[in-house]
Amino acid sequence: MKRNVLIIEDNEACRDALAEITRRCEAAGAVFCAGSSAAAYRYALEETIHLFLVDIILEPENPGDISGLIFAEKIRGIERYKYTPIIFVTSLIDEKLIAYQKLYCSSYIEKPIDPVRVECEIARALGQPVGQERESGSGFYYYRKDGVIYGLETEAIIYIESSFRRLLVYTTEQTVEMAYKPLRAVMDKLPNRYFAQCSKNVIVNKKYIKNIDKANRYITLKDGRQIEIGSCKRKSFLEEL
Repeated sequence: MKRNVLIIEDNEACRDALAEITRRCEAAGAVFCAGSSAAAYRYALEETIHLFLVDIILEPENPGDISGLIFAEKIRGIERYKYTPIIFVTSLIDEKLIAYQKLYCSSYIEKPIDPVRVECEIARALGQPVGQERESGSGFYYYRKDGVIYGLETEAIIYIESSFRRLLVYTTEQTVEMAYKPLRAVMDKLPNRYFAQCSKNVIVNKKYIKNIDKANRYITLKDGRQIEIGSCKRKSFLEEL
């Protein structure tokens, strides 16, 4: 599925350059351009945007202007854009850090822009699955840590465990600790056909299951690890397989 991109940049030359680079990305769909936060906000409400490129300073004639950050703050207040990737365009280090810490931006582009890096950052941000693509089993599970959004390939996730008010995600290469979230909410972000909740504390990727001991309520994974099937989840879990 193609992704729509909204570029908010007051400088016409920079705006046109960003648009040209964006259109070179295979995943890019419609590319909308706005020179002000008011025009950008109208686009955001009237269209479906999958990536925002936001210049932090949209009104350079106003000393101390950070209208791009204010726009991003408003966008984060819209439910459907709560986790939509935002790439900030900035030459100001302090504002860049604020963007990471408070608005969970995906990345930032420093001025003067480097076309190669810009294209890489846009392509990476557009890699987030949308709509029915969640069902394909490919894509990423996104989470926030220290104000930055990270992504784990869903295909590499073996199982997820809720333990002592935190989440532990076991992948083929690493174990990632992240902030607590109800497993019900985690399941909403995963491709449904491959993941199932086998107990109140564990979600498992069905692709990594070797066998199931129904009598003793245990799953054996392909790497030899065993996971208990919760008594209250036994019926629904087995029905999903």
